[in-house]
Amino acid sequence: MYTNSVIVGTGAYLPATKIPGSYFHRNTFFRKNGEPIEKASEAIVHKLEEISGIRERRYIEDHYQTAHMAALAAENAIKNAAIDREQLDGIIVAHNFGNLVDQSQGSHLIPNLAALVKHHLHIKSQDCFAVDLLFGCPGWVQAMIQAHQAIACGDAEHILVVGAEAMSRVLDPHDPDSMLFGDGAGAVVVKGSKEEKPRGVLANKTFSNCDEEVNYLRMGASTNPDLDKGLYVKMQGKKVYRYAVENMPNLIHSCLKKAGVSMEKVAKFLMHQANEKMLRAIYDKTIGDVGDSAAKFCQQVPVILQNIGNSSVATIPTLLDVMLRGQLPEHKVAKDDVVVMASVGAGMHTNCLIYQF
Repeated sequence: MYTNSVIVGTGAYLPATKIPGSYFHRNTFFRKNGEPIEKASEAIVHKLEEISGIRERRYIEDHYQTAHMAALAAENAIKNAAIDREQLDGIIVAHNFGNLVDQSQGSHLIPNLAALVKHHLHIKSQDCFAVDLLFGCPGWVQAMIQAHQAIACGDAEHILVVGAEAMSRVLDPHDPDSMLFGDGAGAVVVKGSKEEKPRGVLANKTFSNCDEEVNYLRMGASTNPDLDKGLYVKMQGKKVYRYAVENMPNLIHSCLKKAGVSMEKVAKFLMHQANEKMLRAIYDKTIGDVGDSAAKFCQQVPVILQNIGNSSVATIPTLLDVMLRGQLPEHKVAKDDVVVMASVGAGMHTNCLIYQF
């Protein structure tokens, strides 16, 4: 049996197409009740940028599919891990919309996305399982938890964990919330280790609240009543915000207690990159009254959403890859540093794992 589950390689794929706020100036926006918003589109875009911190996002290229992004991120992680891909005992791909092949909103759920990733990677071993996980934006963290559990019980030594989403293909151009989202993929290779000293995943915890919360994020018709009857991502933003700020800090505290780690030992908080206002509110409630929380936020919470948007399941693995490759010089991690990885999203679910480098 392995005592530790450690990340030995990271990778990401960000589409080349950059979408600035000005891209949405030509859009006509509607309220959720179908009434047009009287404000100029430029003013709506500016207000969202102020609140969210998102000024640019990436959109998948027309000729690419979700599976392509997932496979490219996976290739980068395998290369970074310096392992033979045939050593992989499993592939877990977190997503929410299957393989979106084009702008027609056609979601292909068969074959499953992990099978397509295995196919694109040309992995021949039948012992390498390929399974998908649908869990809202927290899907990649939950996939990490499942990988850790498979390693801990001796069912695997190397597992590839991927988060990939082509959000732009399920967005309503008439809903201001759609400007929050972007596309991308992130991946890690997790390896079992028999070191005596605890390292890697120290603890994990998940909350699922599925009463009225199931309607906070869902699929629904366009806010424009004259648009076709397609289905788009719909969000009750204020309720999602309130759920995240009320539940994520409690979950993080509970997970730290489970790991036997004090708040003072945490070096970084790698949190789902939904919007900056929410990130700051969650962080402030998590750490409590410590004086200059704004300065501590900048020191402890790496943020990349301003340039890539909310890429759902891909935000944390992408952030991790960017950070570990030295592209965020103000956010370095050293041996024995403890980080919190936490996410929140549709269901509603929130989850967390404590990781030691």
